[in-house]
Amino acid sequence: MKKTIKTIATATAVVSATALTVNAKADSVTNNPTTENNDKVQTTVTSEQQLKNNVDTTKANLDQSKANTADAQAVVDNLQKQADQTQSVANSAQTALNKAQQEANTAKGNVDQATQEVSNAETLNQNLDSKTQTAQSNVDTANKEVNAAQNDVNQATQEVNEKQQAVQTAQDNLNQTQNDLNKLNQQLAELQQAPELLVQTKQQLADAQSNLQTANDNLVAKKNELNKATADLADLKTQLATNQENLTKALANLAQAKSGLDQANKDLASSKEKLVSKQTSLASAKSALAEAQAKLIELQQAPQTLAKAKETLDQANKNLEIAKENVEKAQQAYDEAKSNNDVAQKDLEDAKNSLAQVQEKQSQAQSAYDKAMKAYNDYLKAQQAVKDAEEKAKAEHTYFAQTANGKVVDAQGHIMVGYSVKGNQVFDAQGKLVGTLAQTSTTRRMANTVKQENAKALPQTGDKQNSNTTVGAILVGLGSLLDLGALGKRKED
Repeated sequence: MKKTIKTIATATAVVSATALTVNAKADSVTNNPTTENNDKVQTTVTSEQQLKNNVDTTKANLDQSKANTADAQAVVDNLQKQADQTQSVANSAQTALNKAQQEANTAKGNVDQATQEVSNAETLNQNLDSKTQTAQSNVDTANKEVNAAQNDVNQATQEVNEKQQAVQTAQDNLNQTQNDLNKLNQQLAELQQAPELLVQTKQQLADAQSNLQTANDNLVAKKNELNKATADLADLKTQLATNQENLTKALANLAQAKSGLDQANKDLASSKEKLVSKQTSLASAKSALAEAQAKLIELQQAPQTLAKAKETLDQANKNLEIAKENVEKAQQAYDEAKSNNDVAQKDLEDAKNSLAQVQEKQSQAQSAYDKAMKAYNDYLKAQQAVKDAEEKAKAEHTYFAQTANGKVVDAQGHIMVGYSVKGNQVFDAQGKLVGTLAQTSTTRRMANTVKQENAKALPQTGDKQNSNTTVGAILVGLGSLLDLGALGKRKED
C-alpha cells in the first residue's frame, strides 16, 4: 500500500509538472506561433496515455481499497451480530440468575415463615388448656354484655317511641292553636274595618245636616241611624278589645306549644343519641364475641395447625435446596455467557480498529485518485489551451478579404459561404475564429475574386458607365499591383 501511494504521489507530481510545462508552452505558442515550437511542446509534454495509465492505476487501487473496506465492514457487522447474540445470552443468563436468586430468597422466606408458624403452633399447643378456659370465659362474658346491650337498646327504642308520640301530640296542639289564631286574625281584620263605617256614617250625618231644611222629615230617622251606628261602633270596639285579648292568649299558647315542641325535639335527639350509643356498644360486644369464638376455634385446631406447619416447613426446606441448586446452575451459565460476551466484544473491538485502518487507507487512495484525476484534467485543459493557441496563431496568419458586397474571399480566391466578419476577425458558419481580415488582398487569386465581386457591385446602366468606371478599374488594378508587391515582400521576409 505504501508503494502504491508513493507511486501515485510521483505520478501526481509528474502530471502537475507536465501541466505547468504545457501551460508554459501554450503561452510560448501564442507569442511565437511556429511549427518548431509546436513540435517542442509535443516532445516535452508527457503522453496522454501515460496519464490515463496513472489514473487507471489509482482507480484500481481505490476500488481495491473500497473492496477491502466492504470486507472489513462485513466482518465488523458479523462480529457485531455475534456480540449482540452473546450479549443476549448473557442478559438471559443474568435474568435467569436473578429469577433463581429471587426464588431462593422466596424459599428462604417461606422456610423462615414456616419455622415461625411451627414455633407459634408449639407455643399455642403448650398453653392450649389455659387459653381454652380463658377464651370460654371471654365468650361467656361477651354473651352477657351482648344481652345487657340488647336490653339497653330495647329500652332506648321504647323511650324514643314515647318521645316521638309526645312530639306528635305537641305538633297537633300547635296546629290547633294556629287554626284558632288564624280565626282570631280574620275577626280582627273585620273589626279593623269599623272606623271606615264610622267615617261613612259621619259623612252621611254631615250631608243630612247640610240638607236639614230640605230633609227635616228625615232628621229623626238619620239620628236614629246615627245612634245605632254609634252603638254598633261601641260594640265593635268592645268586640275588638275582646278579640285582641284572645289573640294575646292564643299567641302565648302558641309560644308555649312551640317551647314544648322544641323540648320534645331535644328529648327525641337525646334519646336517639342514647340509642346510637347503645347500638355501638351492642356491635362492639358482638365483635368481641365473634373474636373470642374465633380464638376458641383456633385453639381447638392448634394440634392440626402444628402438624400442617411442620409439613409446610419440610416442603419449604426442600424448595430452598432446589432453589440453591438452581442459583448455582444459573451462576455458572451466567459466568460462561459473560466470558463468551467478553471475547465477542474484544473481537468486535479489534475488527472495528481494523475497519478504521482500512477506511483510512481507502481515504488515502481516494485522495490519490482525486489528485491523479485533477492532474489528468489539468493536462487535458493544457492540451486544449495549446490547441486553442495553435488555432489562434493559425487564424492570425490566415488572411481573408471582404468584397464590396460583403462576401468573404480566402487566399485561393474562393468565396466562403456563411463566413462573417467582426472587426478584423473572420468566423466560419459555426462561429469559430478561422482567420484575419487583410487590408489588401494577399494573393492574386484573392485579388481577382475581389475585383470580380466589386465589379458586380458597381452600376451597369447606360452612359453612367463612364469615367467613374474607368477610374474605379484603374484603382482596382493599382490595388492589385500593390497587393502583389506586398505579398512578394512578405515571402522574401
